Amino acid sequence: MGAQGRNSLTWLPKSLRLFLAVLATGIASGMVGILCHYLIEFIQFLAFGNDNSDLLLQYHSVSACRRFFVILIAGVFASLFWYFLQRRISLLSISKTKQLVGKRSPNFLGQTLHALVQVAIVGAGASVGKEGAPRELGALCAGSLSKGLGLEISERQLMIACGAGAGLAAVYQVPFASALFVLETLGVGWKLKNIVVILFSTYLSAYCARPIVGGEAIYAVNKVSLYPNSLIQVFVLALTITPLALVFKVLAKSASKSRMTDKRILWTMPLSYVVLGGIAAFYPLIMGNGQVLAQWLFSGGGSAYLPLILVVKGLMVCLLLWAGSYGGTLTPSFTLGAGLGFLLTRCLEIFGLSLNTTLGMLLGATVFLGTTLDAPLTGIALVLGFTGQGELVAVPLILASLLSRIIKNRWKKKQ
Repeated sequence: MGAQGRNSLTWLPKSLRLFLAVLATGIASGMVGILCHYLIEFIQFLAFGNDNSDLLLQYHSVSACRRFFVILIAGVFASLFWYFLQRRISLLSISKTKQLVGKRSPNFLGQTLHALVQVAIVGAGASVGKEGAPRELGALCAGSLSKGLGLEISERQLMIACGAGAGLAAVYQVPFASALFVLETLGVGWKLKNIVVILFSTYLSAYCARPIVGGEAIYAVNKVSLYPNSLIQVFVLALTITPLALVFKVLAKSASKSRMTDKRILWTMPLSYVVLGGIAAFYPLIMGNGQVLAQWLFSGGGSAYLPLILVVKGLMVCLLLWAGSYGGTLTPSFTLGAGLGFLLTRCLEIFGLSLNTTLGMLLGATVFLGTTLDAPLTGIALVLGFTGQGELVAVPLILASLLSRIIKNRWKKKQ
C-alpha cells in the first residue's frame, strides 16, 4: 500500500478529512499569528527597552549608537544563520512547496526557524516586511496537517495556499483581504468550494489570534471625506504612482532572484545592515517594515526630506534582499505608496485644489500594493482593512486600482 493508504485516518470520509484539515489549519495559523506577535514584541523590548505602544517613540527612547548596534548585531546573526541553514537544507517558497506536494516535503524545523528569523530581524529594525513569515509558517502547518489526514494532492495544495492566507489574516487581522490574496496570487481557482474553504480558514485564524493580536486596525487613521476634486486626485495618483510601483517591483524581484546565499552573505549582509544602521542612527523613521513611517504620515507628520526618505526606504528593502535577507515587500509597498500619495496630493494642492491628504495616502497605497502584488482586489481590501475605513472610501480606491491596472497592462504590451 502507498503512504496514503497506510494513513490511519484514510478510513474517515473524504469530506470529513477535508473539514478537519481546514479547521486545524485555521487554528494552527491563529497560533502562528500569536507566536509572531509575541516574538516581535519580545525582540523590540529586548532591543529598545521600554515597552511602548508607539514604536517610533520606542526607537527614539534609545541612543543613536544603540539603534546602530542593534541593527548591526541583527545583520551579523542573520547572515550566520542563513549561511549555515542554506548549507544544510534547501529553502522552499510557498509556490515551490505547492508544486512539490507528493514528491518532496519541506524541512519543518529548518523552514520554521527560517520564518522566525525573518520576524526577529524586523523586530530589530530591518527594512523588510514581516508578513512573509506567518504566510510560510501557516502554509507549512497546513501542508503537514493535510498530509497527516491523507488528503489528495490537489487538496493538499489548496490547504497550503489556505495556510498562507490564514497566517497573513492572523497577524494583520484582515481575513477577507487574505482570502483575496490566496485567490489572486497563489494560483487557486475561483471555485465555490475553494472560496468557502479559504474564507473559513482565514476568518477562523483571525478569530483565534484576535484576543492576543487585537482586532483594531493597524493604522490609526481619521475617517476620510470625499471632495468634488477627488476624481482628479484619483486620476493623477494612479497615472503617476503605477510606473513607480512597477520600478520598485522589478528592483525587488531582481534583488530576490540574485540574493546572496553563498559565502559572500557573510560580508554582504552585515555591510548592508551597517548602511541601514548608519541611516537609522539619525533617522529612525527608516527602521522596520514601514509601519512606523506610514503611521507618522497618517498622524500628520511631514518633512522636506520625505522624497529622499521614500527613495532610501525603497532602496534599503532591495539592498537587504539582495544581500541575503529574507522578508516580504507587502508592508513596505503600503508605506511607499502612502508616502507617494501624500507627496503628490500636497503638490496638487499648490494649484489651489481642495483635496484630502489622507485619501491621497490611501489611494497611493492601493495603487502601489495592487501593482507590486499584481493583485488589485487584494490591494483595495488590504488598505481598507489596515486603516479601518468604511465602504464609501472603496469607490475611489476601486477607480484608482482600475486605472492603474489599465496603465500596467498597456505597459506590459509594450515590453
